[in-house]
Amino acid sequence: MNKKIQSGNELSYGLLKHSQNNHGLVNIGDHIQSCAAEQFMPRIDRYVERDKLNCDINKPTKIILNGWFTDSPKNWPPNPKLIPLFISFHLQPKSAEIIFKKKENIDYLKKFSPIGCRDYQTIKLLNKVGISTYFSFCLTSTLGLKYSSKKRGDKIYLVDPLYTNDFRAISQLSLKSLITSPPIKKIHKLKEYLFPKRKIDGYLPQEIIKKGEMINHYVRANKSNKELYTLAKKYLKKYAKAKLVITSRIHCALPCLALNTPVLFLYDGLFDENQHMARLRGILDHMNILTTQNKDEINELFGKEMNVFHPKDIDWDNPPKNPASHEEFAKDLQARCEDFIKN
Repeated sequence: MNKKIQSGNELSYGLLKHSQNNHGLVNIGDHIQSCAAEQFMPRIDRYVERDKLNCDINKPTKIILNGWFTDSPKNWPPNPKLIPLFISFHLQPKSAEIIFKKKENIDYLKKFSPIGCRDYQTIKLLNKVGISTYFSFCLTSTLGLKYSSKKRGDKIYLVDPLYTNDFRAISQLSLKSLITSPPIKKIHKLKEYLFPKRKIDGYLPQEIIKKGEMINHYVRANKSNKELYTLAKKYLKKYAKAKLVITSRIHCALPCLALNTPVLFLYDGLFDENQHMARLRGILDHMNILTTQNKDEINELFGKEMNVFHPKDIDWDNPPKNPASHEEFAKDLQARCEDFIKN
């Protein structure tokens, strides 16, 4: 029997939909994050667009709001019929500036506080306007509940390594979108692909590059919501059986922690505090970092001792085990999500 709430209305359950695209491409990592939320849902009655949380909803709907928010700050606050759990929440600094100009948005987040944040930067942004928070880590660290595998093969996956410098991705970009984008943004995007600062062979032995199977998390946006979720689950099943995954995508690396798959996060010197570093502070503490940068520089950048490996330090036949420091966060995330659904 469907659960009821006090108003007598039938309670429904929602999952995020991710249609926002970058020059005709969708990041499947968003769907992987929502696969983590889906594990806790008794069923999915509707899909709610992440960037249109103020859309029309005709009945009370429980939804886990984890992931990156928001590329459409004008659409805040969300519809009052949504019953949200804010956990593993990431807010971009530029979006926060717009959202917090409206007192109703601050009041909305206070109503559902404390807000579980997946990174330290989001905590600072919310605390600055008086919103109570805690560091939750990322919900993808619970993906082992549904997607773990007892089988372990010999496959090595190279998942968007150094993706900002990956020339292969330019072939997938929408030419129309690129042409009509702002000139400065367009020039910057083309420069990234045409004149890469770093190349993968500076990090990995040729035998690993040749043996590894390349996977892109950016896929064409012309796929249906169902197709995108099917692809996300397909990737998770691959990662669950892999011998080793090497990636620059946090939503490949974090699921691998949950799946007990050895993973090396290929760090690309991402120093931009408003974009890349805002996402990484608090997350990279719990995974093995592969970099050619000086270890002391990395430790100084993050303000603590990190799990840093230089390529020459790696025994590629026996890759280093993942840190276990994320496990307590994963247990707490699971308990909070289960409690949210039950109560």
